[in-house]
Amino acid sequence: MQKIGVCVGTTTPNRVTFISNLPIRLGQFVNLRYEENNKENILLGMVIDVRRENTFINESLKNLDNVERLKRESSKDTKVIGEIQILGEIVDKGNEVFLQMQRVPPLPASEVLKANPEVLKKLFGAKSEKHIRIGRLLAEEEEIPVYVDVEQIVLRHLAILAITGAGKSNTVSVLLENIVNLNGTVVVFDFHGEYTKSEIKRDGKNVVKVIKPVVDPTTLNIRDFAKLIGIQRNATTQFRYFKVAVDRVLKNMREEKGEDWKRWVETGEFFERLKDELESWLDDENENVPIKGKIREDSLYEVINKIDDTLDELSHIIKVGAKDLMEVIEPTKINVFDLSEVDENVADAIVSNILKHALDERKKAVRGKDSKLRYPMLMVVEEAHILAGDKKDTDSKYYMTRIAREGRKFGLGLCIVTQRPKGLDKEVLSQMNNMIILKLVEPEDQKHVQSASEALSSELMSYLPSLNPGEGIIIGNMTKLPLLVKIDKAKGKLQGNDIPVVKLWSEAKEKRGDLDALNDV
Repeated sequence: MQKIGVCVGTTTPNRVTFISNLPIRLGQFVNLRYEENNKENILLGMVIDVRRENTFINESLKNLDNVERLKRESSKDTKVIGEIQILGEIVDKGNEVFLQMQRVPPLPASEVLKANPEVLKKLFGAKSEKHIRIGRLLAEEEEIPVYVDVEQIVLRHLAILAITGAGKSNTVSVLLENIVNLNGTVVVFDFHGEYTKSEIKRDGKNVVKVIKPVVDPTTLNIRDFAKLIGIQRNATTQFRYFKVAVDRVLKNMREEKGEDWKRWVETGEFFERLKDELESWLDDENENVPIKGKIREDSLYEVINKIDDTLDELSHIIKVGAKDLMEVIEPTKINVFDLSEVDENVADAIVSNILKHALDERKKAVRGKDSKLRYPMLMVVEEAHILAGDKKDTDSKYYMTRIAREGRKFGLGLCIVTQRPKGLDKEVLSQMNNMIILKLVEPEDQKHVQSASEALSSELMSYLPSLNPGEGIIIGNMTKLPLLVKIDKAKGKLQGNDIPVVKLWSEAKEKRGDLDALNDV
């Protein structure tokens, strides 16, 4: 192993200062070697701070005209100074390498060596079929592949955080490709239609299944049904009227047509019956009004109007008798729920319903009961700040929190993805025991993430603003150590959100030119 420096000054069991005459890269892995009590000790460390210094060219230099001369004459006096975080003593068992906690400070003047690539490959490479490749070590000259434990992603959950354009979509795609290649099942909640035209293949066949979230409103919890038509939580009178009307219409339907009434009733007819029931309460001579006290006409009309609006705006996703969404989730595929055509309230109603039933079905499966979700599953929530916002009280956030706490026991994993970490609920974020953090520039985002993760040190935080697209920090149970990684390029095609502005301008100019030419004829 090539010697590249030496430890100087006071050493501690987890940190040393070093000097070198060679260029050393931030994030580079190194070995520390020293002999003590007739035993050679080899430690693994990571360079967490590095700078260059020339004692002849310093801040007190007054005459700038002398810089070039001093640079030539003192080139040998330029040295590299930095800090190394000690990760542990290397224990090499041949086929396996692991790190043992270092409890004794290394000796001053310990040699700093280039890390052995073969040791790094053993340390960060695949250990079993549950390990999937995510990328390569960022600061190493030789390609050192990095594998992560996919079981730990599902059982301990994952957050993918970055500014727009930093590589979130590619990172998600790499994970999904690897998971479905293990025959895993994934659900993605897609708010921008980004996945609807994606192509992620296994054995040459596209394994992305796009699902239009068509729901049977009569199977929803009454709160979710009310939210679906736009009744807010604080509209207690509207909700009361709506609930009583739904209960009465459902009762009448069963009495008239039997338990399988949905076979004979169209969606529009059901909602018309709902409106008729509500409107009948305005008749002073109606003795069957199920509400005690004087009817508040303004609230009643609000509910009737919301039902009309729902039929106009959401007829494409509401259908009485529609198949249970749990039944349309296909094992071993990436099931994408396309939410690009609904607003936040409707999305909350749909997503919370799926999250709730997914948790229920996985509990049944683990307890040996009949279940619609017989196998473990990872649920990916894109734009997670929309439904799990720090200052938002949504049903989706409630069930995301429950899955984060309970999902481990039932094989139900949660992956949250966002470009606005500071907008995420801190409790949800803190439950994500694994994180892939790409470029983050805003200090508030960085602080919010660091406060939610004990594993994210201030040194690692300092890297975030300068990361290039596709570069990130990986922390958590899915990897042995916090790592700086260059994420692999996904093989599958994922449609991005960026519009090719200049290309479209050029096309518009060409069309305009063609039209002008025709007009001149």
